[in-house]
Amino acid sequence: MKTILTALATLGLSLFATGASAQSVTLEGTPDGVEAHYRGQAASPFVFADPGIDRSDWDLSGLQGNQPGASDAVGFTLALRPDSTEAGRGYIALARVGEGYVVYGPALAGADATLSLAAGGPASWTAWPSTGADGYVYFGPAGYIQPRPGRTEIAAPDMPSKLRHTVFTAFADALAFYECRFGPLPQSPTLVVTMQGAGPSTIRADVTDTGVISARLNGEAWRNPSEAALSEIDTVTFHETAHLWNSHFARPAEGSPWLHEGGAQYLALVAAVYTGHLTEAAARESLGSNLTDCRNRLGTRDNVSNRMVAGSAVYDCGVLVQWLADMELRQASFGAQGIVDLWTAMIGAARNGQAAYNPENFRAGLNEDSAVTLLFDGPAEARWNSIEARLIDLGVAWINRPSDEDYLAATLSRLNTENCASGSSTGFYVRDGFIQMDNASTCGALSDDLEIGTVEGFDPLTESHAMFEAVQSQCAARGMVHVVRRNTTRVLSATCNTALAEPIAYSLTQSPAISVHVR
Repeated sequence: MKTILTALATLGLSLFATGASAQSVTLEGTPDGVEAHYRGQAASPFVFADPGIDRSDWDLSGLQGNQPGASDAVGFTLALRPDSTEAGRGYIALARVGEGYVVYGPALAGADATLSLAAGGPASWTAWPSTGADGYVYFGPAGYIQPRPGRTEIAAPDMPSKLRHTVFTAFADALAFYECRFGPLPQSPTLVVTMQGAGPSTIRADVTDTGVISARLNGEAWRNPSEAALSEIDTVTFHETAHLWNSHFARPAEGSPWLHEGGAQYLALVAAVYTGHLTEAAARESLGSNLTDCRNRLGTRDNVSNRMVAGSAVYDCGVLVQWLADMELRQASFGAQGIVDLWTAMIGAARNGQAAYNPENFRAGLNEDSAVTLLFDGPAEARWNSIEARLIDLGVAWINRPSDEDYLAATLSRLNTENCASGSSTGFYVRDGFIQMDNASTCGALSDDLEIGTVEGFDPLTESHAMFEAVQSQCAARGMVHVVRRNTTRVLSATCNTALAEPIAYSLTQSPAISVHVR
């Protein structure tokens, strides 16, 4: 049964809505979610400051009682429920953490009011951080909170010990690495980890202006995580921790997410290798995948900058930019300078008052003939030959070794290209045992969220190479490719009129050590 406290301790959490009227919100925990009790003067019906946040899981019927009043204080209650999915959503409005929750503060803010947040019942619950709610706030049992020197760790007590050790050790080591090079943060950061993520992704994490990183793990496999899963959450932790500096201290300008996302991921690899969380071989494998996936996303298309603002290209091509720049800077300076030094300079500019950094700031620190210029500005048809030649000059060697995943991606990418209208949003998800397309409605037989059973009679997950060869034959003959919808016998026909080439997958056999220049 939920507990209602008669005396509520106001924690001074200030939501970023602005306006003439004042309104306070008291949070009260329940087994089903959080009740948000609003109280204050209402000059007009309540309107959320950010209508773009997905609140479809909430019960907003309480808003019906919020009518304008000339003098009377108006109160209403909203029933906040945990997000049922993370697909297609930005910051998550409410996520479970054991018996508690992570609340996205701006989801509560009104458009025409200055709000303050108070922590209500149960008596053993608290809110963290205790000042500021311009982002994630943990609201739940105080016993979950573990203060550490320079940081705070929050997780439910049933988290497996090896998972807890992995993620929080990575957090501590990442903070130490970045702070040593980029300087202190304005506030002590917090990492909240939950195994109750809504999915469908097995891992999703992000960080907000409150200095809180929310890492949400989805699936029972986290009860006994594999070494591969532990390695993944380890690197994700290094990535999100980097964002405390390159996204929420130094601010990226709008429109070029490849810079701060690629920067955070490459810095994560450098820091993880330097601190012993990742081997050079594992980092090399990751970089080979980034190179492969960036080439697949960009191909020989023009307007590279516009193609690196959404989807996996933000990360894969963003990392490629950082890697190329790092190797070139180190080669030109005989190892004295590298990408970490460039980020130190950009973050230092923010510390000295620069409002935001942009690609021009980044590229100003590169060599004049940088391969980054070849990627963005070089002839599209010669792009990858030019980049390969530069990689060889930088000491990188590789062989072509397509994996099952590469054959899967090559097949679905070709079918999307053939069947989707120009400019259509395309992609796919690997679900638990099947493939689900993530396409626009302009992709013919492959439109929308189609769940695939077989392609040309083959399971795309377990028989991807055989599927590729069958589709390759159909494309060579300009035939139809037969796709069976999952759990049905319905056959869909997709066109393929262009030859399907063997996928290119860079398996790096040699490259400069990425941590050697770090001081």
